[in-house]
Amino acid sequence: MKKILTKEQQKKKDKINQLIIGIVLIALMLFSTVGYALSGNESKETTDSIDYNGITFTKNSEYWNFNYQGLNLNTRYNPQEVSDIQVPILFKLQDYKQEPLYFIGELNSPALEIIRVLDNIALRINNACLPNTNCTGNYPIKNPSIDNLLIIQEPSKNQTEKIYQQENAVFIIASQENQDKYADAFLFKILQI
Repeated sequence: MKKILTKEQQKKKDKINQLIIGIVLIALMLFSTVGYALSGNESKETTDSIDYNGITFTKNSEYWNFNYQGLNLNTRYNPQEVSDIQVPILFKLQDYKQEPLYFIGELNSPALEIIRVLDNIALRINNACLPNTNCTGNYPIKNPSIDNLLIIQEPSKNQTEKIYQQENAVFIIASQENQDKYADAFLFKILQI
């Protein structure tokens, strides 16, 4: 059986219930705010950041973002990750400024890595073919002694992975899984980072 309460007792009971519910709601809001603040700090802590030659590289998802001469650029690797790759080329960024750049081969991930960085610097970026080669596309024939060429290919059986320059052509010879890494090493070299 339910106990019969007077109006005064019922009001007192309602006030206590409201007070308990209010305290629970306030505690819930405080704990959720503290939890959100702590989780926000954790995500900031997991963001990688390095300083290399006075440039700050910050990793977001799969790319390293950095500011270079007022340009916001991103690469898959940072300079420390590719420091073991020798890049004996003479080109610098100004050699590509307002000049056309031609790719020999497919516009795959490493080519797109380079295009993403040089797109605002080069006059235009297009595919091309070398003279006296079997070209798979209907591309213009470009001469490495005259035109800026970038050739990305996998090594043959007797070749090692490397980057080298012949006339105005830069060759990036790397296995499919390392081509992005070699492309970034090339970029850091011409950016002089």
